[in-house]
Amino acid sequence: MNRVERRPSRYKPYLWAVGTDLETLPVNELVGQRYQVVAPYLWLDTLPDQRPSTPDVLPQAAMPYLRSHPHRLHLPGLYGVLERTGAPPILLLENVPIHPQAGELLPELEAGLFSAPPLRQANWLWQLWQLWGTLGELGLTQSLFIPGNLRVDGWRLRLLELVPDGEEPTTLAALTDLWRSLLSPLHVAVSEPLRSLVNRLDANDIDLTTLSLELNQILLSQATTLSTRVALAGATAQGPTQPRNEDACWPQGTQAEAAQGLQVAIVCDGVGGHDGGQVASQLAVQSLQIQLQALVAEAETEMRVLPPQVISQQIEAVIRVVNELINFQNDNHGWAGRQRMGTTLVMAVVIPQRVQTDAGWQRANEVYLAHVGDSRAYWITPDYCHPLTVDDDIAGREVIAGRQTWPQAQERSDAGALTQALGTRNGDHLQPHIQRFIFDETGILLLCSDGLSDNYRIEDAWANYIGLIIKDIVTLDSAVASWIELANQKNGHDNTAVVLMQHKLFVQTQAKIPEEREAPRETVPPTSATFYGESSPQEEVADAPVEAKPPRGVPRWVLAVSGSALLLGLLGLWLASRSPQPTEPVPPPPTESAP
Repeated sequence: MNRVERRPSRYKPYLWAVGTDLETLPVNELVGQRYQVVAPYLWLDTLPDQRPSTPDVLPQAAMPYLRSHPHRLHLPGLYGVLERTGAPPILLLENVPIHPQAGELLPELEAGLFSAPPLRQANWLWQLWQLWGTLGELGLTQSLFIPGNLRVDGWRLRLLELVPDGEEPTTLAALTDLWRSLLSPLHVAVSEPLRSLVNRLDANDIDLTTLSLELNQILLSQATTLSTRVALAGATAQGPTQPRNEDACWPQGTQAEAAQGLQVAIVCDGVGGHDGGQVASQLAVQSLQIQLQALVAEAETEMRVLPPQVISQQIEAVIRVVNELINFQNDNHGWAGRQRMGTTLVMAVVIPQRVQTDAGWQRANEVYLAHVGDSRAYWITPDYCHPLTVDDDIAGREVIAGRQTWPQAQERSDAGALTQALGTRNGDHLQPHIQRFIFDETGILLLCSDGLSDNYRIEDAWANYIGLIIKDIVTLDSAVASWIELANQKNGHDNTAVVLMQHKLFVQTQAKIPEEREAPRETVPPTSATFYGESSPQEEVADAPVEAKPPRGVPRWVLAVSGSALLLGLLGLWLASRSPQPTEPVPPPPTESAP
């Protein structure tokens, strides 16, 4: 959807200033008649409703912050640039590890390790390894070794600044030294296997693939010490101004105690002409359920840990099957440009892993999050709300290309136009984003379409809802209804889909898995999705250039179920084309809304 979003002026963002001779500025001084010095390098924007000043030509030092835009979960972004006479410009960074209310830097990694439980310690070490790879591709690995640059924000690791590598790239030996320096505060269950890896690295006795597998084993071994109960609820709404519904989700209603069925949450927001958006979103939801049931069943029968990259490739293959299914329908009808139907996607699926530990075979649950387009996911606890996805839109494309800062790009009239969606083009142009999480705390994974997320509605209102859900004061169904009511009242320009995946953690419940595995659980058969309001046309969906990515190899089980998914889609399309009007949704029963 085309939109211009601004954070409400009551939010005064804390920024990190990067430049020379800034540590001498007195506290409370106003820089550039706008930025108040709170502490050395830590400034407060007193005029957040005005776009930050930015030169026509951005300095080279700003480029790393723009190119790394897709990695905002861990990395800072460029807010603005202050030019100075006779001195290098000052870079103002946003999305930095600063407490949004207290205005203080979040703890350093080493300090956080001393008080963190073993699973969180292992989680941070895994994220450090993942960041090593990500920053290596961007030429920024030196950022990991700047004192005080690694900070912790709850479960996630964050960087304060980005530092380009020199002429010679940083070697793995530097990462090994960093791990060695962190051994002291680690719990023995984490420090001993890490120490073994460090020793093998010193002896040049381990390759990178094995290193990654063994780091993952450390993390999963700690994950088996927790038992997770998952509950799901979802719903859609047409919205007060829309003539029809193009959003779809799974589940519809409550799927309490989701251990008895497929633990998956899906939100799709249809786009395209000829009322095709609602067909595309329904087709995607139904096909994804069928294929994910096969994926989970395969994972449950595995006698070894499946590496994250293997599961990610299989999920990507599933998404590509759905993309080709919708793309085929577009080609078959001869639709082009805005006529081509498609859908956004945000999806979370719980994958059970069978892990060999000292106590025997144990089970650990991973959560894989996939998204395409601008439907979003948030991880919410009573302490914070973390956006987990970054939109595929024109604003983001301009930032990644180094042409505009994020605040500049958001002012474009086409800022929210999609750069990719499922089904609008063939798979060569599709780049699904897939992340693996192991949640080490009780919280809510919220998935939604832009009918709710527009205008920072979730960032503004999450604190009013989360405590009531965590304490079971309101049901998941009531919480979903309250979020939809908020979207209708405060946004109201679009249809809305919301799915909540609640994770409740119970510690120290290692239940040994018997050698004789139980028969695969009977899964809940997919049901028809309900569809809702019309989205704004997206010319850029078909026209925006996206770097081509060759399709992955498709696992055999995907081929086995894709035929049935195709038949299901063709049947659904045929039925939809014969129906003169889409079925009116049945309104949900009245529920008590959270305040």
